[in-house]
Amino acid sequence: MSTRGALVIATLVAGCAQSSEGPPRLRVWIGEPVVCESGGLDAALDGPGCARRSIHDIDPQGKVVWLHQVVSLPDHATTQAGPLGVFVSAMASSEVFWNGRSLGRNGVPGARREDEVPGLLDADFFVPPDAIRPGPNRLVVELSSFHNLLRVRSAIHGVIIAPYRDVLGPWSTYYLPSLMTAGVLVLAMIYFAVRFATDRRDRGSLLVALTTGFAVAQLAAEAWRNFGEFRYPMQVPRLIAIAVCSAGFGLCAAALVTRRFAPERWRRYLAVAALLTVALAPLAPGFDLKALLGALIPISVALVAAIRAALRRTPVAAPTAAALAGFVALVAVDPQFLDRAFYLAVAALAVVLVLAEIRELRRARGAEQAMRAHALRLELELWKRRIAPHFLMNTLNALIDWVESNPETGVKMIEALAAEFRLLSQMSDRALVAIADEIALCERHLEVMSYRVDRPFALAVEGVDRALAVPPGVLHTLVENAFTHGRFDDGATFQLGQTEADGSLYLTLRTPAPSHPGAGSGRGEGTAYVRSRLAAAFGARAALTERPDAGGWLSVISLARPP
Repeated sequence: MSTRGALVIATLVAGCAQSSEGPPRLRVWIGEPVVCESGGLDAALDGPGCARRSIHDIDPQGKVVWLHQVVSLPDHATTQAGPLGVFVSAMASSEVFWNGRSLGRNGVPGARREDEVPGLLDADFFVPPDAIRPGPNRLVVELSSFHNLLRVRSAIHGVIIAPYRDVLGPWSTYYLPSLMTAGVLVLAMIYFAVRFATDRRDRGSLLVALTTGFAVAQLAAEAWRNFGEFRYPMQVPRLIAIAVCSAGFGLCAAALVTRRFAPERWRRYLAVAALLTVALAPLAPGFDLKALLGALIPISVALVAAIRAALRRTPVAAPTAAALAGFVALVAVDPQFLDRAFYLAVAALAVVLVLAEIRELRRARGAEQAMRAHALRLELELWKRRIAPHFLMNTLNALIDWVESNPETGVKMIEALAAEFRLLSQMSDRALVAIADEIALCERHLEVMSYRVDRPFALAVEGVDRALAVPPGVLHTLVENAFTHGRFDDGATFQLGQTEADGSLYLTLRTPAPSHPGAGSGRGEGTAYVRSRLAAAFGARAALTERPDAGGWLSVISLARPP
C-alpha cells in the first residue's frame, strides 16, 4: 500500500469501532504526540524542549526523534480486549517503550547512518499484560531514518494501539479483491503475448499484453510489502515502481484505444498523452498523486478518442468509452483507488479492451480468409490463362512442325516451355515474388513464342531493381496480352524500366507497335487479372494504367511507398 493508502487505513481504524455485542473493540490512533529531537527516554518523558505535533508532520529522516503520548485505556483493555500491541508503520527503524519498559526494536535506531539497522516498514510490538496500568499509560517511540533512497514528505504513516496482530492480520484480506483480478490479467497478458510472438505484425495484441502486464506488475508492487520481510528502505523503490507501472499502464491503454478508434491520428493522441504525463505527473506532490496522474492523464486522452469514435457509431467505441469514463470517475469517488479499486477498474477495462481486440481479431481473420480465397481464385486464373485451349493447341502445332522439320529446335522449344511452366508452378501460390523471377518467366514465354511463330522476341530490362517484390504473373500477363491483341510479323522487343517520383515507384512496360493490331485496349481479362493481383497485394497503394504509345502500348504499374 502507498503512503496515502496507509494514512487512510490508519485514520479509518482510529478510535473505537463498535461491534454488535460486548464492549467496543479497542483502536487508539496516536494523532498528536509530544515530539523531542534531542536527549533520550528521560528527555522524551520530561524534557522541556519537546513540542506537540501531528504525527504525519514528524520527520525522523537524518536524525533521531522521540514520540511521547499518554494513553488512557478503557477498563476492558486488560480484561476483554485480549493482548494489546503497538503497531508502528513508518519508513524508519524504531524502538517502543511502554511505561518506561522496552517492548522491543524494529531494526536498530541510530544517530548516524552507520549506527542504524533498517527495520521493517510495518511492525507490531506486544504489550505484556502486566505492563498495563489502570488509567494513564506512557507510550514512547524512538525513530530514526537514514536509509531512504529519496527524502519523502511523510515518513511516519501511523502508530496504533490495538489487539496484538489485529492490525497486521487483515492486510492479506484487504488486498484480496485486488489479488483476485490478477488471474484475469495474467491470462490476458500471456494469451496476447503469445499471439504477438507468433505474429510480430499484430501490434494490437502487443499493446494488450503490455497494458495487462503493467497492471500485473503494479499489483505485484502494491502487494509486495505484505510478503516476507519488507524493510523500510524498499518503500521508495516500491512507490517508484507503482508510479512507473501506473504510467505504463495508462500510456499502453491509450495507445491501444487511440490506435483502434483514431488510426490516422493515434500517434498525435499518444504524443499528447505522453507529454502531459511526463510534464505533470513528476510535479505532483507525493507518490500517490504521481501514480494517479500517470494513469489518469493518458486514460483521459484515450477517453476523448473513444467518445469521438462513439459519436461516429464506430463498433465497440461506446462500451470502451464507458469503461474509460468509469475508470476516470473512480479516481474522484474512491480515496483508496490505488490500493483496491484501481485493480478492479483495470480488470473491467481490460475485459472491454480484450473483447474489442477479440472482435478485431475475428474481423481480421475473416478478411484474411476472404483474401486467401481471392488469392486462390487468382492463382487458378493464372493457371487457366496458361493452359487455355487455344494457347496449348497453337503451341503444340508449332512443336509438331519443329519436331518434323528440325528436331533439335523442337527439343529447345520443349525445354523453353518446360522452364516456363516450372517457373509458373514455383510462384503461382505466393503473394509476392522478386521481379527477377517475373522477368525470367517473361523471357521464357517470349522464347516459346519465338519458336512458335519463328520470329525473334526479347525483353530489354533497364534500371530495374531485381529484388523488388511484385505479385506473380503481372508482367507475364501484360506480355501475353500483347500477343492476344496483335500480331508481330517481324518479331518485337519489349522494354521494361523503372522510375521514381513523388514518393512512388513506377514500372513501365513498352510494347512495340504490332504489324496487325487486334481488338483490345486494356479492358480485357488479362488487365483485370493484373489489377486484382495488385489490389490483393498492395491495396490502394498500387495501380495499373495503360495507354497507346507511339503506335505501341504503354503499361505503367505504380507502387506508392508505404507510410
